[in-house]
Amino acid sequence: MLEIPFRAAITGCVLSLLLAACRPVAASELEPLARVTVEQARAAVVAELRLRGMAENELPRIEDVELGLAVPARTGSSLRVSSVCWDAEAQRARFRLECRAAGACLPFLVYVRSASHAQAASCQAVPERHSRAQVSAPAVRAGQTATAVMLASGIRMTAAVTCLDRGARGEIVRVRGGEGRIFRARVAGPALVEAVIE
Repeated sequence: MLEIPFRAAITGCVLSLLLAACRPVAASELEPLARVTVEQARAAVVAELRLRGMAENELPRIEDVELGLAVPARTGSSLRVSSVCWDAEAQRARFRLECRAAGACLPFLVYVRSASHAQAASCQAVPERHSRAQVSAPAVRAGQTATAVMLASGIRMTAAVTCLDRGARGEIVRVRGGEGRIFRARVAGPALVEAVIE
């Protein structure tokens, strides 16, 4: 019984050391989190495969989809596929999913066992459906203050950080927390990054 609260406390300590600018949060300030379901992950995968022209009879069934871990996300978050590749050794497709809203969840992997995905190439980014100007414009710049989001063990924490690199959405940049600790984060949007746990 003591193991679960102790584990949560340790996770909280590690996260606060990483972000170094955390503050206690009242329960009324917390946003409700839910776990991403296999059904939600399958819906995102199917939507992407339909966009790529896959026939309805080739789309993966729910039992073909593997969601390896419990992924916390803001309640009501919608998902999108950011990349897909075929793992020939494991005979499965690997989809990298993320929440459409910046900071709603951290990216995660979903695996699909199906022979119809064997023609997928090596991992490649799914092109954003934006104009060229939006894609190339950096969302963060060196020296800019941004908000870092960290999701772990069902806890969502935010902290003010200083960006050390310039980066567009989806790129990894270095940031400095409040006590001077430097860590890596993925750019999620203008002045918003998601901490990368290494």
